[in-house]
Amino acid sequence: MGSGPPSTPSSSDPGSHDGSSSHGIGSLLSAADIASFCMRTDGTITDVNDAFTSLVGYGRSELLETDISALLASEAPSLEAAVADAESGPVSTSVSIRTRAETQLPADVHLDTIGTDGTEPRIVGLVDRRPPSTEAVEASDLTYGRTFQALADALPDGIIVLDSDSDIKYANPAVERILGYTPDELVGSSKVTIIPPRLRQAHLDSLQRYLETGERNLNWTYVELPGQHKAGHEVPLGVSLNDFVHDGERYFVGLFRDITPRKEAERTLTAKVSQLESVAYLGRRALENPAPDDLLEKATDLLAAALNVDCCAVYETTTPDVPGDAGANETAFRVRSAVGCGDDLLEYETQRSTTADSVSLADATLESDDPLVVEDLETDARFSTSNGLADCDIRSGMGVTIGPLDDPWGVLLVYDDERREFADHDVDFLESIATIIATALERQRYERRLNETVDELEASNERLEQFAYAASHDLQEPLRMVSSYLSLIERRYIDDLDSDAEEFIAYAVDGADRMREMIDGLLEYSRVETQGEPFEPVDLEAVLEDVRTDLQVVIEDSDAEITSESLPTVWGDSRQLRQLFQNLLSNAIEYSGDEPPQVHVEAERDGRMWRVSIHDAGIGIDPDDADRVFQVFERLHGREEYDGTGIGLALSRRIVERHGGEIWVDAEPGEGSTFSFTLPWARASVGGDDGDGNT
Repeated sequence: MGSGPPSTPSSSDPGSHDGSSSHGIGSLLSAADIASFCMRTDGTITDVNDAFTSLVGYGRSELLETDISALLASEAPSLEAAVADAESGPVSTSVSIRTRAETQLPADVHLDTIGTDGTEPRIVGLVDRRPPSTEAVEASDLTYGRTFQALADALPDGIIVLDSDSDIKYANPAVERILGYTPDELVGSSKVTIIPPRLRQAHLDSLQRYLETGERNLNWTYVELPGQHKAGHEVPLGVSLNDFVHDGERYFVGLFRDITPRKEAERTLTAKVSQLESVAYLGRRALENPAPDDLLEKATDLLAAALNVDCCAVYETTTPDVPGDAGANETAFRVRSAVGCGDDLLEYETQRSTTADSVSLADATLESDDPLVVEDLETDARFSTSNGLADCDIRSGMGVTIGPLDDPWGVLLVYDDERREFADHDVDFLESIATIIATALERQRYERRLNETVDELEASNERLEQFAYAASHDLQEPLRMVSSYLSLIERRYIDDLDSDAEEFIAYAVDGADRMREMIDGLLEYSRVETQGEPFEPVDLEAVLEDVRTDLQVVIEDSDAEITSESLPTVWGDSRQLRQLFQNLLSNAIEYSGDEPPQVHVEAERDGRMWRVSIHDAGIGIDPDDADRVFQVFERLHGREEYDGTGIGLALSRRIVERHGGEIWVDAEPGEGSTFSFTLPWARASVGGDDGDGNT
């Protein structure tokens, strides 16, 4: 530390250098009547009070961020050594202070370090001018003590100082707010007064061991311990400890604050986390689709543990066996799951009553539109006249309905044998569990109904397939007989028939042939599922080539042009896919209009499916009829215009659906049509091409 006048202060706000702890010290310095300052360990001044500026003659802004050595005369090295000593405890030293008026004031400077809790350390200095009299030392000590007492009195935290016998020598006013004792009640008494009885002997033993060996059994920097309040209850405290020697005697100082709000917040947070974990676990459990009773049992176990209640139960609402108005003692609930509940309580809760002196928690929950919360049955007007629950040793409880209010499945209840305050998150937790139960039960009911419907549909489809097969098979014989006899009549009586008779016979034969074609189509339609081949990799290039060969005569007669791009390998039934392509290509040629048919086939990857499209330049389709063309026996044109049975596209749709795909048409009248359908790509697991050339 050198000498000289103060340098020009920094333009920065000193608060930006000091931190929050320095702001607090600044307010205490300002309140003190003794000249005082605060500085960093390197001697840089960070705060001063008015008494100090009056003493040295410099303004506050001139002093901040300057070196303390600029205010000292030749004794500066002794202050520098004192600063080093102050980092380990309070020290005092004598200096000469140089004022703005170039005078030197002899003074005693008392230094102590603050901010050892992880923040940047600061050193507080109290300045006492040395009077010329021989009583200077005594007066200085008195001033120093009063100053620190003023600081201690201003702190919101409790401070006690005690000797090696645990006798309290000093207590600041904050102790009364925290522990209920006034300083006068504590000073002169033993520290064990503010220690819970269960911990007093351990404290005395630990203190004795420390005095003898220096061994500490806890962290003196910060430890959480309970304090004994004057009213008799315990108060959680955050405590910092230290010791010092004065006049050869060892003393201990404790700084503590009430951490009850933080402890309550921690307990609340722990409870919320536990409840959220329980909700998440039960939700995952419900997705596994366990038996209803297993799910309900797990729910009651989780509730009882997370809420720390004596009893938890799930009641299912029941319907009276005998129709009529509900009467006294009519059973309204059935116990589905319970944990910790006595038989007397369960029996009481499952009996509904219309009398005012027998109100059950289950019944009240069912009648309420909101969650039912009863913190004290004795003072709750809804139950104060009822003795039933009290006879079962129940004092408080909560209940929520399971399912919609207008048609609840049941109720979920928790009980306790003591008065209990339930937090909002406890109510939310109970509602969440009830929601999971209701959702799981509803899903199980839905799945059960769905499975029943599927079974019924499968049975119905099987009957329909059997009927279609039987009907089409049985109709073949009469049709063959009609056609045969008509042909026989035509051959045998050809010379006796006039032109009208020949025309009638021709109509009859044509009708029989068309009927046979429709029956054959219906038979094939009904057997898509039952008579299909197992799926395997199918090369659509080969399928298209086979269909071209089958339709060669039609293609040549119509002068049709069929082009295609590279087609993939898909997973399916080769025979049915061949039928699919033949139906769609035949339609494209049939409905080409007056111009020679032009048909183009292409494919595009669509996720795990291939989308195949067949474009034509024919007569097109009205968009309003886009779905209608896929229905059985639906025809958009008369037979005098176009041939066909009206079942080809319906059969195509059923083939595509069997392969897990979709089929649709995009068309406009006179602008052609594009029939598109999706098919699954070939599974690589069976060694087939996945459609990208991979096997």
